[in-house]
Amino acid sequence: MKRTKDLRGFLTEYERENPKEFCRIKREVDPEYEVAGILTKLEEMRKLPILFYEKVKGSSFPVVTNVCSTKKKIAASIGVDSKEFRAKYLAAIENQVSPKMVTDGPVLEETIGEDDFDLKDLPLMTYHEGDAAPYLTAGIVLGKDPETGQVNASFNRLMYQSRNKAGIFMTVGKHLHEMYSRMEDQGKPFPISISIGNHPAWALGALYIGPYGDNELGIIGGLLDSPVEMIEGELPGTVFPADAEIVLEAVIEPYVREEEGPFCEFSGYATGKGLRPVVTVKSVHLRKNAIFQDICGGQHREHLVMATIPMEANFYRTIKGAVPTLVDIHVPAPFTLIISIKKRFPGQAQSAILAAFSCDVYVKHVIVVDEDVQITNLQEVVWAVATRVQADRDMVIIPGVRGSSLDPSCGEEGVVTKMGIDATAKPSLSAFPRRNKVPQEVLDRLQLEKYVNLDNL
Repeated sequence: MKRTKDLRGFLTEYERENPKEFCRIKREVDPEYEVAGILTKLEEMRKLPILFYEKVKGSSFPVVTNVCSTKKKIAASIGVDSKEFRAKYLAAIENQVSPKMVTDGPVLEETIGEDDFDLKDLPLMTYHEGDAAPYLTAGIVLGKDPETGQVNASFNRLMYQSRNKAGIFMTVGKHLHEMYSRMEDQGKPFPISISIGNHPAWALGALYIGPYGDNELGIIGGLLDSPVEMIEGELPGTVFPADAEIVLEAVIEPYVREEEGPFCEFSGYATGKGLRPVVTVKSVHLRKNAIFQDICGGQHREHLVMATIPMEANFYRTIKGAVPTLVDIHVPAPFTLIISIKKRFPGQAQSAILAAFSCDVYVKHVIVVDEDVQITNLQEVVWAVATRVQADRDMVIIPGVRGSSLDPSCGEEGVVTKMGIDATAKPSLSAFPRRNKVPQEVLDRLQLEKYVNLDNL
């Protein structure tokens, strides 16, 4: 697939090369529940096409969703096979391409001032019965550290409050929240941009998990093998992608808190109601015939896949540094990580657990298994826990630490108890009883259709 640098270029290429995975919906849909409802019914049929809604009630913008719903789509956007994605992502982290500042770009084709725009002009979505209001979910928030000028990119849900105001959810301890807190300490509003309608590489960069100050824009450039073009906004302190579909220039107000949430999150629960900071939109830039990008909230496939793919790459990089015999990692559910290692000596599983906890504040449960366990098969993982674990010997419990405030079981502001399970064989896999297994050479030579009428089964 030809590599493009903006959303509409990717959509054009993907629709041409994968017509069965791209669905244009011409009938008008309601942003209240119907967009999510169509997606839900398709997911129940195990179908995950990109959905392009040409007519959305109450808005002049077409809506695209499910852009990052499979590894194939995400990998295709950066010109690699899905099996090569992790290596490409890790290479982009190590070989970043710095952004390029420009003075013009497609997103500046039209500009609307603060007094002439209402956030409800955008097709904001209500996905589930537990959502408090219409939401903007696919906006990438870009903010500069007030001390270093380093740009941070992240996804933050935004709840409609009034014509030019929205509540914003920022996880305490994450980088955007820290930048906002530094500006609030000075009593100043924090300037941000909200970029809507971005090439899939932007999602991979915005979801990068790394030390404070790491350059997500450089990682995006590394994924695209070319610098991302950035524009300085009219609002001092803001920058945004030249190739975005829609950009909001805004500030997060200091010392202002209003009720935001609940919102049905990736955990599968309507969570997160609380008093949170408020965004005031100052201006809007957009392309002609701009496309509004949406990510369906909750436990829908895109919401989960687009986060876990870069998350797994980040976990792999961090844990590999602590345990060189790491085999693979898998994120099967919210706040949960499964790790397989080739254990060479006692304590390696515990090292992997601690490395995982240090990598991402969200992870709460870590299970480590031997390399003979297929970690994407949860039946095998539970079998390893059932047959290789003694709780008094193999559990690591860490109470009272930062987790996710989106975890409905957490304490105040996301304080949780973390648990690691060493489900490796003791003292070693080679010394443990042998698993029941048909010899591989027998499985390879048997042709089942010679013995069984498969059509009758």
